[in-house]
Amino acid sequence: MKDTFMNADSVFLDVLKGAAILALAPVAISLLIVALKLFRVYRTDRGEYTRNRDRSPSLLKVMRGETPTFYDGFRDERVAAGIARDLKTNRWVEQGKLSEEAISNVLR
Repeated sequence: MKDTFMNADSVFLDVLKGAAILALAPVAISLLIVALKLFRVYRTDRGEYTRNRDRSPSLLKVMRGETPTFYDGFRDERVAAGIARDLKTNRWVEQGKLSEEAISNVLR
């Protein structure tokens, strides 16, 4: 009888180990992907990164599409521009975001 109890206990532990592996495998894969992305960002072109940071005044403005489209009096080709209507003031406002080329040059 004691043998049966030990076998049932070991089967339960084996099932528990399998469940833990199944639960932790996606977490480990996700952490590996994040580490690879961070390493890619670490290897970025520093000059392009600095120019992009200078183009965009703050992270909030970048997320809201308020990156200036003109730099030093000239149209900045690294900023994708557009026009939107401000619903509060009913006026047209300029919108800009960093272009795909600007971002892809950083993440070569």
